[in-house]
Amino acid sequence: MADWFMSLPLWGIIRVSGILSYLLLFAGMMLGILHGMPGNSGRTRAAMFKWHTRCTWSGFLIGIAHGMVIYVDQYSPFTWKEIWIPFTAHTHPVASGLGTLAVYGMLILLLTSDLRNKIKKPLWYMIHLLSYPVFLMSLFHGLFTGSDTGSTPIKLMYALTAIGLAGVTVYRFTLKSGRSKPVKLSR
Repeated sequence: MADWFMSLPLWGIIRVSGILSYLLLFAGMMLGILHGMPGNSGRTRAAMFKWHTRCTWSGFLIGIAHGMVIYVDQYSPFTWKEIWIPFTAHTHPVASGLGTLAVYGMLILLLTSDLRNKIKKPLWYMIHLLSYPVFLMSLFHGLFTGSDTGSTPIKLMYALTAIGLAGVTVYRFTLKSGRSKPVKLSR
């Protein structure tokens, strides 16, 4: 079994799982923000919440798999210490450490979301705002450790996701502060 696993294209699996994890976390954040927008109700709101949860959990689990495959990779193997203790990696210690911290942050976000009914709403909301630094840590981890970061499509992916998330966040907080009228989304 181990020989079969080691014969897989591990470097490709590491790259694809990292990018997929990042994109799922991005989608989860976008859906979470859009879920809370005024004008969303009923089935639309419920579907957004369901997909928000699916995307964030899937992104987290694929991110864990991304780290596990790095452990067995022969090209640039990491030790368990380098994977689980931030800033101890032999390669890109800061950017790798940000990836580790992003995993821990996601775990906190997911667990407190599952316990949302047992936590006071203001506390839950403050904890949930950690999703922004977690996203930024994931972004910087990918930008500075990803072997594909030099390619134009990957640069474009990072730019569009960062700009898109920033734009939707600003719009959402503008709506929340009452400076703009909410837009009714049609079904």
